[in-house]
Amino acid sequence: MADNEKKIKTRILRFVWGIVPWLMVLAVVGFVVSMGGRINHEKARIEKEKAAAMKKEIPPVRVITLTLKEKTVKDRIELPAVIEPWDDLWVKAEVPGQVTHILADEGIRVKKGRVLIRLDDRDYIARLNRIEANYDLARLEYKRMEKLTSQKITSASRLDEVEARLKDLVAQRKEAQLALERTRITSPISGRVNEIPAKLGDFLDKGQEVAHILMFDKVKVTAGVPESDVAAVLDLNQAEVIIDALDRKRVTGKKVFLSSQPRSLSRLYDLELEVANPEGRILPGMFARVFLIKSVYEKALSVPLYAVITHDEEQFVFIEEEGVAKKRLVKIGVLFGWQVMIESGLEPGERVIAVGHRMVDDGQPVEVMKNITDPKEIFES
Repeated sequence: MADNEKKIKTRILRFVWGIVPWLMVLAVVGFVVSMGGRINHEKARIEKEKAAAMKKEIPPVRVITLTLKEKTVKDRIELPAVIEPWDDLWVKAEVPGQVTHILADEGIRVKKGRVLIRLDDRDYIARLNRIEANYDLARLEYKRMEKLTSQKITSASRLDEVEARLKDLVAQRKEAQLALERTRITSPISGRVNEIPAKLGDFLDKGQEVAHILMFDKVKVTAGVPESDVAAVLDLNQAEVIIDALDRKRVTGKKVFLSSQPRSLSRLYDLELEVANPEGRILPGMFARVFLIKSVYEKALSVPLYAVITHDEEQFVFIEEEGVAKKRLVKIGVLFGWQVMIESGLEPGERVIAVGHRMVDDGQPVEVMKNITDPKEIFES
């Protein structure tokens, strides 16, 4: 019995000594885990206190905010254009002759049919008189031969010859009359005389240019449209035109033509607009800008383009809430002027930091010096 008790005590003692090392290991592990948790907690507390202390030390950044309001945004494209006369015509001499009179001055307005230049017509008058005399003689001879033929004194073939000669003289007379009329060179259109290169005493050849006439009671505004914007022009009826040379004069142009193929080098499609010019102030050769509306967005939000920050493929703005700057990711849309439409990320009434936004971080205190509702007010600050 005593031996059994002794054996049991020995076994218990051995078991106890066998688990003591493991108990010590578990105790050490527990101590390490406990100390690690306390260290992390203390580290977080220190970091938090440090951040709070830094915020207290750093003064708020002074900023200007923009309160977002919904408005209508138009996606417009601006195209450079040039103004051309509605009609541009060189008047040419239709018959040769010497200039005897110049009846128009450069710069004056003329109506269609106005005589501009007269040529020496003496040779043409003499030729017409000669043909007239021959015509009168041939007409008398025809009447006489017609009577003789009816009396069968002469042959019908003789009458045919006289008739043919009479018809030829009729044609010559018309030709001579037309040539005489052409010694008076007239304007084929109404417009303004831009240039008269012919001088008194000049001998003009047939087809020689004698006067340059421009029609610009209405003018043609020509712009080149890129391929990417042709779709916006196909159904276009009119467009706004601004002429900077006339104190940024705004006029409306009516679409009259869109080329079916682009110019070979520039790859631009020609768009022509008709613009009324009753006062004649819009002069050919002036430069203009044509504005085309591609799309209209109702109730859109927009901010100045420079207020959007791009970093690491992210686009964001800072908004101000209760004196603190907060980062807000946004998705931008069309650009119009120096503003950009915001498709998502902002709501009406929020205040976007428009000035000072590059000097703040997320969560940093800010001091609002001024709040505006129109981006243009920034430049008045």
